[in-house]
Amino acid sequence: MSLGSHRQHKIYLAATMGYGLGSEDPEELAYYQMIKKEIETDRENRNIGIKRTD
Repeated sequence: MSLGSHRQHKIYLAATMGYGLGSEDPEELAYYQMIKKEIETDRENRNIGIKRTD
């Protein structure tokens, strides 16, 4: 069973705002950890925000 777009969005918001997930579902936990890992790598690589074009 895959996650619906509404549930993915709620998990994404929780991950980006620093909230806990509050779920024990392995599929939701995996998606949450994937988002958190992407956020951490973006911080390490300084890929935060919109790049300037000028």
